[in-house]
Amino acid sequence: MSQDLVWSIIKKNNAFLKSSHGLTLSAEPGNLRNKNSLKYSGLARRTTIDVAAVNGKVVVSSKIVKKAAFPAQSKKVTTFSTVNTRKTARFVKTLATQYAPELRAAALGRLHRVQSALRSAKKAAARKAKKN
Repeated sequence: MSQDLVWSIIKKNNAFLKSSHGLTLSAEPGNLRNKNSLKYSGLARRTTIDVAAVNGKVVVSSKIVKKAAFPAQSKKVTTFSTVNTRKTARFVKTLATQYAPELRAAALGRLHRVQSALRSAKKAAARKAKKN
């Protein structure tokens, strides 16, 4: 199916929509800005990039377009430690430039937010351990 057809079906009704105060957001995996739009949709687009934090590490995943018919095999996942922030940023920038250039700024922004959240969680855990 084309991504325009999928978008026209899911844009007003899917399980990931969050609406409040006239603003509609989306919490789907692969949506870098959490906006309910075709450009950032992780469900409707053929090419998506996702940056997330899992167990204190940064996980970067992307869809493999040729394996779209096989959902279990359609994701390429790469995991980075929180120590290599520049290496991770370079990887995300290269991946986004080659794979989905219109998502490069959004992917780097999400990476920065994930890394800062991991840093603050690490500092909070250190403060808590120091208190005890």
